[in-house]
Amino acid sequence: MRAPRFIPSFLDAIEDIECYRPGGYHPISVGDTFDHGRFRILHKLGFGGSSTVWLARDQQEEGDRGRLVTLKAMRADLSSSKLPNEISELAIPRKLRASLPPSESVDFQTVDHHFFVQGPNGSHLFIIFPLAGPSIQAMYDTPGRTIGSRRLRADLARKVAKQTAMMIHHMHCAGIVHGDLTTSNILFRLSPHVIKWSDDEVYAHLGDPETEDVRTRDGQPPGLHAPAMLFEPIQNYRMSDSTLLQESVMVSDFGQSYIVASPPSSYVPGTVLGYQSPEARFERRVGLETDIWALGCAIFEIRAGFALFESFLGSDVDILRQTVETLGRLPDPWWAAFEDRAQWFEEDGRPKSEQDQERAGVLLKARRSSIRAKLLEIGERVDPPSEYEGPMIENPELRLHEEEAGVLEDLLEKMLKYRPEERIRIQDVVRHPWFT
Repeated sequence: MRAPRFIPSFLDAIEDIECYRPGGYHPISVGDTFDHGRFRILHKLGFGGSSTVWLARDQQEEGDRGRLVTLKAMRADLSSSKLPNEISELAIPRKLRASLPPSESVDFQTVDHHFFVQGPNGSHLFIIFPLAGPSIQAMYDTPGRTIGSRRLRADLARKVAKQTAMMIHHMHCAGIVHGDLTTSNILFRLSPHVIKWSDDEVYAHLGDPETEDVRTRDGQPPGLHAPAMLFEPIQNYRMSDSTLLQESVMVSDFGQSYIVASPPSSYVPGTVLGYQSPEARFERRVGLETDIWALGCAIFEIRAGFALFESFLGSDVDILRQTVETLGRLPDPWWAAFEDRAQWFEEDGRPKSEQDQERAGVLLKARRSSIRAKLLEIGERVDPPSEYEGPMIENPELRLHEEEAGVLEDLLEKMLKYRPEERIRIQDVVRHPWFT
């Protein structure tokens, strides 16, 4: 195992600095330019295991007033092994765009441009996307607020859930599995004027970049493989102002997507635990039905403001506990593969008594629940906001009407069947009465 070279950062939401090494991230700083000076870095948007993501300006046509874009810089070890037409983030949007009727609107994040950059850590694929707003997850993740105390207006939640379902419908009709649908990959569209902000307007609305010098454990300079300075991503609340957003969304991130007719030979599911279907978790098997499970989890979160299955301990076992609490006993042989089940559950899937769970030493006890019970928790035990949060956000103290809870329960129960072949198809999802 490689010994750590860098001192951990004090900044929030920073990529693993140890990944600045051959095969890893490309070192980037605000002010850098790429593709012969065409794209200039203004701020940082975020990162993932495969890339860092930046706010940049396309200076090709209008110089300092050129449009704002998203620049995604892939790790070298995920860039050099494939040709561009073999990279799903490039190939899938191209196929989707080609399969759309000319009159139909595009509900996915398109790729505008791509190029390769040779750096100290290897050759990196850079992908340029139109700049989008915050994700659904980012809209709900507000500092200082309790979980579930910020959610979209009810009719808007149904609207964006329908748009997301329609995008998955289009992908499935085109024979494509998304493979990684979560609320972090459902992005709001920005108002057109935001794309034309000047540099001064960018920093006035989004704040100046928070920075920290990169420090090594031996006191030596970071060298060419790492940046001299780290940049904290733009804080979520700065992008979630309703005056900056349209009331529509797009689906993004096709890094786990593939064409059903030609699945990858060595596919590894990459969906976060709370959205991962049982067949993906236990059998590493992904298909169209896997998207239905993930979409069900996303629809619940869009409406509720909190996740259906949330790992408080970052644990796969904790997600399984909540899943069985809500949906009942897993089918065999998955039930047997849930090795820690006896801490919480009887063999028929019912939660054990609190006394038995205490004797087992569990930190979080299992309690019988259901999708309906979780829907009726919406608006319960929330902190009311101290000020008006704009027209897109619902009063957090509002509860779901029994009628809506029943209709949404019907949809989600059909989508979240354990056995993939029993789940409702996407054609029937988009026609479900909850959306209207």
